[in-house]
Amino acid sequence: MHLSISDSMVSEFISGLFVVFALIGVGAAIMLLLIGLAKKFPFCRISLVLALTPFSLIRFLERDANSTLFLFAMIVVLLGITIDGINYVLTPRSVPKAPADTADESKEEAVKDKSDSGMIVWEKAE
Repeated sequence: MHLSISDSMVSEFISGLFVVFALIGVGAAIMLLLIGLAKKFPFCRISLVLALTPFSLIRFLERDANSTLFLFAMIVVLLGITIDGINYVLTPRSVPKAPADTADESKEEAVKDKSDSGMIVWEKAE
């Protein structure tokens, strides 16, 4: 078996490898910029990174490829917003009880218990 690799194949491979590393670097930079979205909207953050990263190399693409890239970005961002929106709607809302009410009730019960024993309880006015 005879395998031949031409100079153009090696050149295309290295240039493709360079593009992939450039996209990874730009994506990592965008992820660091959008670190504030990580807790509340994780899918929006991921979708923005996936949509914005290819735009860094848009000048090197043909004119016909631009419309495909814009369509990809639109679909990815809409999916991220939709997933985070569904997550926001489906998270349970818990209403915290006021702790002051329970404390007042326990004080009143303690006062009632002490007043039954014949003791006079002096409370400080608030």
